Amino acid sequence: MSDLKYRGVDMCAPEAHDDPWEMYEYLRENDPIYWDEHNELWYAFRYDDIVDISRNPVDFCSTEGNRPYIPPDPSMLHQDGAQHTKQRGLVAKGFTPRAMRESEAYCENIVDELIAAFADHGEADIVEEFAALLPAMLIAKMLGVPSEKSSTLRRWIRVMVPGGQGPHYVTDEVNDAFGEFCEHHEEMVTERADNPTDADLLLKWMHAEIDGERLDEDQLLFEHALLLAGGVETTRNAIAGGMEMLAKDPEQWAYLRANVDDDAVIEAALEEMIRWVTPFANMFRTATRDVEIRGRKIKEGQMIGLMYPSANRDPRVFKDPFRFEVRRSPRAEKHIAFGFGTHFCLGANLARLELRTALRALLRRFETVALKPGGRQEWASSSFTRGPMHMDLVFG
Repeated sequence: MSDLKYRGVDMCAPEAHDDPWEMYEYLRENDPIYWDEHNELWYAFRYDDIVDISRNPVDFCSTEGNRPYIPPDPSMLHQDGAQHTKQRGLVAKGFTPRAMRESEAYCENIVDELIAAFADHGEADIVEEFAALLPAMLIAKMLGVPSEKSSTLRRWIRVMVPGGQGPHYVTDEVNDAFGEFCEHHEEMVTERADNPTDADLLLKWMHAEIDGERLDEDQLLFEHALLLAGGVETTRNAIAGGMEMLAKDPEQWAYLRANVDDDAVIEAALEEMIRWVTPFANMFRTATRDVEIRGRKIKEGQMIGLMYPSANRDPRVFKDPFRFEVRRSPRAEKHIAFGFGTHFCLGANLARLELRTALRALLRRFETVALKPGGRQEWASSSFTRGPMHMDLVFG
């Protein structure tokens, strides 16, 4: 049990997850409900356990926060039951199928513009020159933010997201960035209240109504922040991490190029990219009563982290899970990178739209892709998110 290997590991520390696969595999097989004595937190490492906890908000709630020892905010992420259903319904009014169709053409334009900027040169840091720019520019468009301000949005996200690792990581810099974002939010809300002409996402949220209720000021602020952080991190990391693997496997790149117009082939590939990267390492739940799982007694009020990357490598669900394979069936081997249950990521279809558009455009434009010899292949060090910081690729 917890007196086995890896006892005493600080699971909130970024460096614990720099190359975590041996640790995840060991704990998944030998200590799947793991007690982090350093932080006094539980962690679940198996797919089935994470699914069971996710579908059981009665015993494992979201209302106490989803980051370790960080108080909950008023966003839908920290609601359960009827309140979550209603608040999610209000936010979902900006993510309808029609809204996604309206975003598709603009997404294609952004992708074409970004590829054109490096195509003749034949090489790029796929993170900084493509994967990070696409979601920030698209979300800026959806929110009615001038495209030139998307770099500011990216800076806020880059600074704020590490604060989700725990209270020790909520620095003055994190608080300052959030303060700047709050000022930006207030300016946008005031502008739309005075000039409600453009039907952007924020305006839709301001006027969305269910049973006579609307999002209040705090809910609106934190749903806005959630969209920025979740929307940009997911797409950036999945594109960059997936492209790294395709750059290492010319045969899979050639297979996708030969089938670029086959929707089923492309859908399977993008789901494998998402599974492989798993852009968010974990979310937390809090036990509402004493609960026993696999002989481990989780006490009321204790938090448990759901380790999605470990679940997405669980051999009980995925055949040869440490192999990147775009031919893998996403229905037979269904990843949970977007979570599971009532808190399944609302922006999943937006992330898939961006990834699908990006992958197809890159496949159509370039015959080959490879890692740049001597280039950077650097992944971020984090206990919260997963993805490359820099990934230098060469395109043929």
